Formats: sequence, C-alpha cells, structure tokens
Amino acid sequence: MGFNIKNQHSDTLKGMAESQISTDMKQARTFRKRNHKVVPEIKHDLTVNRKILKAIHNKQWRKAYQTQITINNQIMKSEKKMGGNDPEMANAFNSETNLYKALSRLNIPQQSEESPATGISFLLYVEQWIAPVLIVLICSQIYTRRFIGQLDKDSLLPVTSAANVSCNIMTGWFISLALLLIILGLGFLTASIISGIGDTRYPVALFSKKLSYKIYIPQSQIILPTIVLRILSSFFVATSVFFFAILTKKTLTTLFLNMLLLIGTNLLTPFVEPISKIAQYLPTSYFNGVSVLSNRLAHDAANYQINYVNGIKALIIGTVLFGAASYVLQYLRQSRAA
Repeated sequence: MGFNIKNQHSDTLKGMAESQISTDMKQARTFRKRNHKVVPEIKHDLTVNRKILKAIHNKQWRKAYQTQITINNQIMKSEKKMGGNDPEMANAFNSETNLYKALSRLNIPQQSEESPATGISFLLYVEQWIAPVLIVLICSQIYTRRFIGQLDKDSLLPVTSAANVSCNIMTGWFISLALLLIILGLGFLTASIISGIGDTRYPVALFSKKLSYKIYIPQSQIILPTIVLRILSSFFVATSVFFFAILTKKTLTTLFLNMLLLIGTNLLTPFVEPISKIAQYLPTSYFNGVSVLSNRLAHDAANYQINYVNGIKALIIGTVLFGAASYVLQYLRQSRAA
C-alpha cells in the first residue's frame, strides 16, 4: 500500500504534466545559458501544462481533462497534415483521449493504473497479484503436514477415502476463502481509510477485438465477476495443491510443482504461443479476473476465447478433475495399506 501511495500520480495526467514542466524548464535554462531565445513551442508547452496543474490543484478535473483532449486532437491533426501515419501512436492517443473523456464526464480525479490507491481500485489490484501465490504457499504447508516420511497419518484414521479427500479439500477451500477475505478486506479497508473508498463508476480499460485502441467501462461492471473468478480459481488452486501433496508427500516438491504448473503457466500465457492457443481451456488463464474481464489477457495472447464464461467452465472442470484424481489416488493407497 505504501508503494502505491508513493506512486499514485506516476502515470496520471498530473504526473505527466509535472514531468513535462520539469523537462521544459531544463530546456529553457539551456537556451538561456547559450544566450538563445526560448523557442515558442517550449513556452506554449509550459503554459499548457501549468494550466493543467492549476486546474487539478483547484479540483477542476473536467477542465484539466478537456485541455489535454484538445492538445491530443491538435497533435493528431498536425500529424495528419504532415503526412504522418503511425498506427501505434494513433492508437495510443485514441486510448488516452477515451480515458480523459470518460473521466471528464464523471468529473473525478484520475488514479494511477499501475499504483491505484483508493479502496475499490486497490482491492482489484491486490486481487490480481497476491491471492494465488499465498494460497499455494499456505496450502502446500498444510496438506503435507499429514506425512511423516512416506507415512500418511490421515490414512490411518477409520474413515473412507471419499471422506478423507472431501474433508481435506473442503478444508483447503475454507482456508482459501479465509485468506481472500483477510487479504481483500484488509487491502480495501486500509486503502479506503488513507485515500477514500473510490468511485464504482471509475473507468477501466476494455480491449476490443474489433478496435485497435482501448475503450473504457465503469469498474462496477467487473467487480462481482472478478470476485466469482477469484473464488473459483482459489478452489481450483487448493484442490490442485492437495493432489500434488498426496502424490509427492513432500512440501518443497509440492510447492515447486504448483508454482511451476500453476503460477508459471499463468504468467507465461500471453508470451508462449503454444500456451496462448489453448489458453481458453486452461484454468490457470483465469487467475487474474481483471485481466480476463477487461480482455487484456485475450488481447495480449491473441485469443479472444479467453472470457468470463469459459473461465467458469475451465475452473469448475479443472477442480472436479483434480478432486477426482485425488480420490482415486487416495483410494488406491488405502486399499494397498489394507
């Protein structure tokens, strides 16, 4: 949270205006040292960015956004007149302009996309990065405590394989939900106390298959679906960890395999083509609910079948398969022991 508070203006209009003023001032000083007049472009740039900062300081958010939208439009017109045809630059300006239009309609301050600080946005940020790893770490420790060497203490209990597996998996699910409540609850409360709850209408980027630039939707549209995917993915992770725990009977091996197969696959999905092509079928593709619901992962992986509906299917099927595999493995072992 401290990092996000420190960098909450890093990629916002305020941060960019401050950075540009600093650059322009350095250039102006260089011109004066050489006894040259400061070029009109620098003077104009300083005037505009100071105007933006003044509007932000006075909480005139709409005025600041409209000023930047005007600048963006002027730059794009100038590029067209000069015969410029850079699609990437055009997409970047269109995306930025769409963001400022959405913020202007709401007349609210901009938040850093990389370091959000208000309650709702920070909750979605924490959900993306922390929850899956913690569940793997904690469940690996809990599930392998039942083993002393190759001896499974739970198999000595007078219960059936089905009861044994069900009890352990349900315990993992309960722990996962408890972790989510603690992590997301504390994150939301801390951020809300420091920076305010935030606005459910705040715009988040949406990547479209039909458009080459980003459009923006209210974050209220992705909050509930994100939580659903997080709960289902937590159940899947806990069940997967349990399977590898009873398969290997070793904490470090269980931890390594789950980090490699679950977290590793999740991180590599946008970058490794063989994984990207089948990503819609992999439960690991749906660990980051915000990335799925905003179509960011689908865009980065060039696979728009990665979506909310397929995510629910993949996570439920994956959980059932690992649960069934755990039951079969436990049944075979208890049968041998008998």
